[in-house]
Amino acid sequence: INGDASTGPMRLGTAIVDMGTGLYSAIGILMALHERKTSGIGQYLDMTLYDCGMAFLHPHAPNFFLNGNRPKGTGNPHPNLVPYDKYPTKTCEIFIASGNNGQFRKLCELIGRPDMADDPRFANNGERNINRVALTLALAEAFKEQDGYELSIRLINNGVPAGPVLPVDESMVAPHTLHREMVTELDWYKGIGTPIKFSRTKGGTRRPPPKFAQHGDEILSGLGYGKDKIEELKKALIEGVPCDPYFKVQATNPTGEFWMVKRKFTREPSKVFL
Repeated sequence: INGDASTGPMRLGTAIVDMGTGLYSAIGILMALHERKTSGIGQYLDMTLYDCGMAFLHPHAPNFFLNGNRPKGTGNPHPNLVPYDKYPTKTCEIFIASGNNGQFRKLCELIGRPDMADDPRFANNGERNINRVALTLALAEAFKEQDGYELSIRLINNGVPAGPVLPVDESMVAPHTLHREMVTELDWYKGIGTPIKFSRTKGGTRRPPPKFAQHGDEILSGLGYGKDKIEELKKALIEGVPCDPYFKVQATNPTGEFWMVKRKFTREPSKVFL
């Protein structure tokens, strides 16, 4: 479903299934915790990339169940909604996501073509789907002298979802990105901010990511290991790691429970610490 007839199936631009599985898993954990309040019983949560990938097949799976036709890649255009596509303008490409007749009429008014909303070929989404090519050509003609950045602002301010198509570097310094604090900096670290905005407990970058094994001693101390034992473990790893990059360390923690740790190292053994 990604790509179009000229490209064939294409990989998604981001690891959406990996990230989505993490999000679905977080939701599942919250659901299990909520259910536990009623039942008093915990449960195992079975999550797979495959299942979550299937769950993302919207609207293609519903379309298939309704009409029995194999969904095809449409590229940028939405398979069900028109106009819902990328368009060139005088200054940049913009993406417009007009999802209903009211938004389409407002779009036509804002680009100086109110007559298009009254054209029988474009009277409703069903007709616009049938006459998709004609509408796309008419919109491209109407957009060619428009400033895409300014037009996007006018559209979104009037209830028509739209925005300029930005490369990654431009998106990082876009006014809306800065307003939403979606780029975060702390000391040497710079990255993407959190999209979760609480009203009371504000999230954000509180410390830079740790360097390799930076908190190893602290973690082991928290598990009950003394300083001498920690040094002993370090020495055992430095001197005892076999050439095979996969190895097993067997140990008992301070409570007597048996641990089996399997690690893969890609660095020289002498530079590796637990």
